[in-house]
Amino acid sequence: MALFFYKEKNKDIRAAAYLRLSIEDGDKAESNSIGNQRELIRDFVAERPKLHLVGEYADDGYTGTNFERPGFTQMMEDIKSGKINCIIVKDLSRLGRNYIEMGKYLEQIFPMMGIRFIAINDNYDNANTESSDSDSIVVPFKNLLNDSYCRDISIKVRSQLDIKRRKGEFIGGYAMYGYCKDERNKSRLVVDEYAADVVRSIYRRKLEGMSAKVIAEQLNSEGVLAPSEYKRLCGLNYHSGFKAGTHAKWQAIQVLRILKNEVYTGTMVQGKRQKINYKIKKIRDVEESGWIKVPNMHEAIIPQKLFDTVQEVLKLDTCASKGQQTVNLFSGIVRCGGCGQNMVRRTVSKNGKKYVYLHCITNHNGLGCSSHLISESKLAEVVLAALQGKIQQISGLEQRLDEINEIPKNQRRLKSVEEHMKMLEQEEQKYQTLRRQLYEDMSNGIVSKDEYKEFSRSFNEKVENIRKAKTEMNRQLDSLNNLDVEHLPWIEDFKSYQNLTSLNRRVLVELVESITVYDKEHIHIQYRFDQEIRNVLEYCNSVPTTGTEGSTV
Repeated sequence: MALFFYKEKNKDIRAAAYLRLSIEDGDKAESNSIGNQRELIRDFVAERPKLHLVGEYADDGYTGTNFERPGFTQMMEDIKSGKINCIIVKDLSRLGRNYIEMGKYLEQIFPMMGIRFIAINDNYDNANTESSDSDSIVVPFKNLLNDSYCRDISIKVRSQLDIKRRKGEFIGGYAMYGYCKDERNKSRLVVDEYAADVVRSIYRRKLEGMSAKVIAEQLNSEGVLAPSEYKRLCGLNYHSGFKAGTHAKWQAIQVLRILKNEVYTGTMVQGKRQKINYKIKKIRDVEESGWIKVPNMHEAIIPQKLFDTVQEVLKLDTCASKGQQTVNLFSGIVRCGGCGQNMVRRTVSKNGKKYVYLHCITNHNGLGCSSHLISESKLAEVVLAALQGKIQQISGLEQRLDEINEIPKNQRRLKSVEEHMKMLEQEEQKYQTLRRQLYEDMSNGIVSKDEYKEFSRSFNEKVENIRKAKTEMNRQLDSLNNLDVEHLPWIEDFKSYQNLTSLNRRVLVELVESITVYDKEHIHIQYRFDQEIRNVLEYCNSVPTTGTEGSTV
């Protein structure tokens, strides 16, 4: 800010007081306060009749590491217009703490513009020629100390903020949309139920196949306030660049940020951006590996499983057809069994009817792969039947697990795995015996030395393969023994679609990872949690229930 008191035309020395205070002054804030600086400068001027204070410029809350400050900028403009020709500060650090910039102003800019500069507590006056030699040494040294002080403060502040981040304490000025700061603890986030419902609806719409652009358009048409407008409505002085007219609107980029923000799972994520250093304001993005993540720091709005599913959906190369708000049912999920590329949708009209097919994109581009053409309705029929069967299998799996969980853990035996291990041990013993007999036969002249080498090599290979199989079986046995069969959240994912009668985008992206089409009769469906399902199936088929020799799922 700039405040002019008066201007006396007949006086040559038109002085301005420059005042500055920032957080870097720490516990010295009282002695360095704007009021104290003003009083010191006025007392100094009052004792010197030749100095006439014609203006005052203040930057309250601005760092001294750069000179992009409103008060300082206005002062320099007034110097250029001739309103002032002398600057008075409490000490050198009030003008700035950047060693290089301070040297430039004191040694080049001010002398070139004919500006007298006075730093009261440092006993510096560039009009005092008697002390110029000593000042040429002392002043740069003081500027260097001021710069070093600012650097030390910056390091300490960064260190303290980093400690808070690693403890999972929120240090931002504003909570992300969907949360607000806890009134009792500003470092903790609590759910804002209204905004949280909007976040949930964004995730739901994405699973239904909507693009970020369509979701943003729908939110705007429904009258849902954009995050910045909502924060202002809540009394926060928040500003955003996402404006259309006088009010901020939802934009696709905001929707994508919400869809990708892990904070909604209850994990505190900070340190995504940082200043280059204490002198430069420019902010740079930090690689994700450098982000600080602390799980379970606040209530989740989006379950981890749902968040992970949406991240997979975002990776799919999909777009909606012209005139549609959602992507097509199989978009980004179906692959060609010949070349592994995505299969694309094509509509054909014949006899007044429309037929929809999926075919290999490389065939369409003339790159040589066969079309692997399949009707979309035929594929939907096959996938629906397969999903219904898988859901039924998972339901049976749950019943089997309930039976197993009734058996005390110390009484459960992995019967089939143990039997397989026993068989491998018997096989190994058999070939060890054959190898010993072979040596005796060679010693007795029954087989030649060459025959012995040939048979011995064969037996050794078989023994080695058996030992590898035993190692794998032991690993599998350990894995099954350590399997937590009492906490399998994916079972509920499948069971939630128990009454599935038709396909939709949501069930596909939640339960299916990919579909590979080799031809009309050969289609492979890769389910999500495939490996977990196989492990539990093997476990269930290996543990006999009480009074049985084992049942299978």
